[in-house]
Amino acid sequence: MKKLLTKISLLGILLTFTQCATSQKIDKTAPVELSSPYFQKWVSGVRGGGYGFILYFPVKSKTDMVLNTAYFKGKKVELRFDENKSLYSGKYKDPQSEERDLIMNGDSKKEYGNKAPQTEEKIPFALKEGECIVAYTKAGKEGYFRLDELPEKELKAYPMQARPRQ
Repeated sequence: MKKLLTKISLLGILLTFTQCATSQKIDKTAPVELSSPYFQKWVSGVRGGGYGFILYFPVKSKTDMVLNTAYFKGKKVELRFDENKSLYSGKYKDPQSEERDLIMNGDSKKEYGNKAPQTEEKIPFALKEGECIVAYTKAGKEGYFRLDELPEKELKAYPMQARPRQ
């Protein structure tokens, strides 16, 4: 009797999680008119300045919809709107690209001040190469849409600038 009750409980838990995982409905077409969305890799010209990519979502017409977050290349990127350009954009900076001062010593107690590497949160979607999912809000309700292929534009290299002396 105890084994049967355990199996029924496990089955109930599995069904609950399965329903939660499939509850995110992803639209195949964008509910807002976008004009040629793309992404662009960037590299800082300053040593330790970092690298990453920027997502661009130009909007053709004004709408009451707000694009909040994009999921691309396994990363979560917050989006911001520029009214002057009618453009949503989001910048991702790879946390591993920053220069860190590490203390390396045979005595582990002397390495106490080292910071642990940053870990990024796992995104809730399995994405194919070049695929992007955008989270939006419209009339207080959240939704998602998929862009099958986000084209890449030429690398953007920022010019080198001298760091201020301390």
